[in-house]
Amino acid sequence: MEWYFAYKDELEKVFRQAEERTSTFPAPFQQEGLDYLARFNPLREDSTRNYICYLLPFWLQELTGLPPETCRKLSLGNVFVMAHYLIQDDVMDTAADNRKTQLALSQLFYTECLSVYRDLFPATSPFWSYARTYVDEWAVSVISEGTEDYFQGERNKVALKASPLKMAGTGALLLAGRADLIQTITNMTDLSLLVLQMSDDWADWSEDLVEHSYNCLLSHISAEQKTAYCEGLGPQQIQEAIYVRGALASYVNIADQAVQQLETLEPSIHGLSSFAHSIATELGEVAAEIEGGRSHLRRGGLDYWLSKNMK
Repeated sequence: MEWYFAYKDELEKVFRQAEERTSTFPAPFQQEGLDYLARFNPLREDSTRNYICYLLPFWLQELTGLPPETCRKLSLGNVFVMAHYLIQDDVMDTAADNRKTQLALSQLFYTECLSVYRDLFPATSPFWSYARTYVDEWAVSVISEGTEDYFQGERNKVALKASPLKMAGTGALLLAGRADLIQTITNMTDLSLLVLQMSDDWADWSEDLVEHSYNCLLSHISAEQKTAYCEGLGPQQIQEAIYVRGALASYVNIADQAVQQLETLEPSIHGLSSFAHSIATELGEVAAEIEGGRSHLRRGGLDYWLSKNMK
């Protein structure tokens, strides 16, 4: 994880600044905001590590030549972007009693994000046009999840739900005078986000099945069985596809292809490529372990499958 450890000190500074700004929120949102940020602070053992959100400006630093303090500002803006949109997603997906508090906190995070980016980009900067595009992509993506099977039709669109985090990467390129690379870096970011989403969907498939949330793995299994998305799929059928028919192995092949495509693009962004490669590798290790179990099954180990899956 060189792509992370090389920037660990910078992330400490970014999250310290994020906490300082959040501490200025009006009561009672200071503690709510700090608690929410803690869930995503990669320096905490119990956090969810949305590395690409905060590290993208640093991964581009060799290309852009931007000073560390500018990369920290871009990363800080993305921390608040991430917090805002993750709350929006939570509110859409659940009927929690604290929705009013969540939405109010989300708006405070978004206002902070705008404050950070206004310090870097004047109103006439093309940055704001790109930012609007990314918000539009997010909006269309979240509303299309129930009707569009992007993983089968337009796989690149799987990444669009996370489009707003591209603000930091595009901002870095604009500040460096490399607007000519925005589309290429966008494509590279989308490929990385696809692999990340595939990994998340492997971890979350059972929850997504219950909540009727779109899931790339469930799409993949549906396609292998030549049915409409999730048609006739229950937990037992999905487990059988994964643990008996090897659906995860073919799923990993798709992730590997995305990484290979990413690695053919120029200019090479080592941190971004290494990040995507590490995720695909972890997913591949899980598939290999399952394949080992399938080999055991073929030798008559029915108890293995039952012990692993029929709980």
